[in-house]
Amino acid sequence: MKNTFSLLNTIASVNRISSSNSLSSPKVKVMHIRASNFFGGPEKQIIEHLRLLQGTQTQPLLCSFYEKGGVTELAKRATALGISSFSIPCFGAYDPAQLIRLRGLFNSERPELICTHDYRSTFLSLVGRAGLPTRQIAFWRGTTRENLKVAVYYKIENWLLRKMDHVAVVSKEQRNFLISHGLSEDEVSLVPNAVDIEQEEKEGEIEQNEKQGPAERLERQDDEKQSSRRTTLFSKFCGKTIIAAAGRLSPEKGHKYLIEAMPRVLASKKDAVLLVFGDGPLRNDLMKLAERVGCGNSIYFLGFVPGFSSFLNNVDLFVLPSLAEGLPNALLEALAAAKPVVATAVGGVPEVVSNGKTGILISPEDSDQLAGAIIKLLSDAGLARAMGQAGKETVHKSYSFQKQLQLLIEVYSKTLAAENT
Repeated sequence: MKNTFSLLNTIASVNRISSSNSLSSPKVKVMHIRASNFFGGPEKQIIEHLRLLQGTQTQPLLCSFYEKGGVTELAKRATALGISSFSIPCFGAYDPAQLIRLRGLFNSERPELICTHDYRSTFLSLVGRAGLPTRQIAFWRGTTRENLKVAVYYKIENWLLRKMDHVAVVSKEQRNFLISHGLSEDEVSLVPNAVDIEQEEKEGEIEQNEKQGPAERLERQDDEKQSSRRTTLFSKFCGKTIIAAAGRLSPEKGHKYLIEAMPRVLASKKDAVLLVFGDGPLRNDLMKLAERVGCGNSIYFLGFVPGFSSFLNNVDLFVLPSLAEGLPNALLEALAAAKPVVATAVGGVPEVVSNGKTGILISPEDSDQLAGAIIKLLSDAGLARAMGQAGKETVHKSYSFQKQLQLLIEVYSKTLAAENT
């Protein structure tokens, strides 16, 4: 305990952040924990956190859970980066043995900071670290309306956030929400999602230089897997106007309203097609809705597609019809690819999309307004191009991973320097 307090005092004494954007010596163990077998937006963010933390005075660690005898994709990618990665075996989300194993991991690794990324890992870590000189940061990305069970879980998570040493959120809207519900301003920090703004340059380098590290080889394998799929997919739509939407097929993503807007869009732009990237519990219902509105032959449900950003070069317009959001990765990726955007003004979306400049913002649950905005951009190539370029410049300026790293270090240092209560 005394050693931990000494570490906290040391970090506080150097004004929390050094000139090299790293925590003060000695290296601080920071363990990120995620309970998910899926590799989506949050997992992409975690991997980049870990990658960049390797260049600081932190020692990044990863913990994940596997329920079916297999290591998660997140753990594989972390290991490929050379990150110490731990997998907690369990028979399911309610297996009590996972808590015992997690406690054992905390005892053996002794991380100074634990960063949790979902309600399950937040709860297990809160209980598992009891009595240990370890601080916990919860990364909160908002709620979902997927089903009643998940809604209950998020209610529990909202209660758990009050037990954290610190909370990190991805949008100002989320920060204001938590402060209005009882957390103090000092307890909540804004760490927006980021996007790899140099992806195109990286891909060019891959073609010219042989990659030697396992992480780079894994990335190259991913790109090779997607290359043939991209070619096959877009050859089918040669000469078409392609509208893309990406996200989990659950109620809060608002795909219903986009599908209902498509008859009017097609009446104006007969060669348009809508590609829906993502999967989820509403897939069958949305496919039936597409048939009912007479657009079954113009709407394609592609399921979960790894490397969504690599498909964006062939897209004419990106649409985000969500009813609730944090700060979606797909939106940042579309902007980074200089694609014009139509999005609902929810969550952190207005923080990155400037209405009339980098895209068009509309009200949620309004199919007519959605159709009108889509038609406007598809009918004015100059406007669409200008908005796409402005969006790319915005992302390059404010949503890079290097900028995110600076914010992460500030949060780590603030949490470690806080007085023990």
